[in-house]
Amino acid sequence: MRTVHLTSLALSLAAAAVLSAGQPRVAIVAAAAGSPGDSSFTDPRDKLLATGEFSAVDIIPVTAAGSTPTLDQLLAYDAVLVWSNVNFNNAVLLGDRLADYTDQGGGVVVATFANTSINTSRYLRGRFDTDNYHLIPPALGSSTGRATLGTIGVPGHPIMDGVNTLDGGTSSFRPTTLNLTDHAVLVARWSDGRTLVAVSSRFPSRVDLGLYPPSSDSSSMFWVASTDGARLMANALLYATSASPSCAADFNNDGFLDFFDLDAFVACFEGEGCPSGRSPDFNNDGFVDFFDADAFFEAFEAGC
Repeated sequence: MRTVHLTSLALSLAAAAVLSAGQPRVAIVAAAAGSPGDSSFTDPRDKLLATGEFSAVDIIPVTAAGSTPTLDQLLAYDAVLVWSNVNFNNAVLLGDRLADYTDQGGGVVVATFANTSINTSRYLRGRFDTDNYHLIPPALGSSTGRATLGTIGVPGHPIMDGVNTLDGGTSSFRPTTLNLTDHAVLVARWSDGRTLVAVSSRFPSRVDLGLYPPSSDSSSMFWVASTDGARLMANALLYATSASPSCAADFNNDGFLDFFDLDAFVACFEGEGCPSGRSPDFNNDGFVDFFDADAFFEAFEAGC
């Protein structure tokens, strides 16, 4: 990659904006059976809205009849919840876009079957796969048979706040493998030891759920609606949103837009180390050059 020296540019800007503190906007980016008006889409949306945690929960269908959202469309949201039980419109392109979105600070929560299916059209491929954004290794299959909330690997983790009971229903679709990728951290298991929740030590805004999002209000096979599946999904999205900023210019990920972000970007740009999940290739064009500096300064001046 090409690099250029940048130190003097850091002195040309000053800090002073604070990130907006409104409730997050999130989107369901799913390939589910039926139309976007069917309960396979609307049940998780309604459950998330009922938590009162989000200003909006939009549905973006990515089935064969839908399309793949652009990066700009994804960046309109603080986090997205991704799952499948039918083919994605384009699993490779969606994987590329979600990797770019993660790099720009977007929260990505991936759920069953987008992290378990052996069907190459139903799990996230492209750069999401080749650059190892997965937490549960994909394409290793799913298990069924009733399961409930098991052991907590990280006591006190915010994703488990208020999650006291979880019944996966008669099918309890979940990963077959007990393994995780090299940067995954196990947060919680199902009662049979399979992964329920994992986060990443490399990508702060990544969460995997070994849970199929629709509840028993959609089908009796799915997680029991009187248990805490909605709280689990909401917490995962909130964690993905707060762990990495929705503001790309908050380069040091501390929740504020100030001179320290300039300093962090310059250090990263000059090869002195980058904050977790950050890259000097700010515009994601495959090169480190003045255009990255220009893109960062433009984002910084625009505020959040």
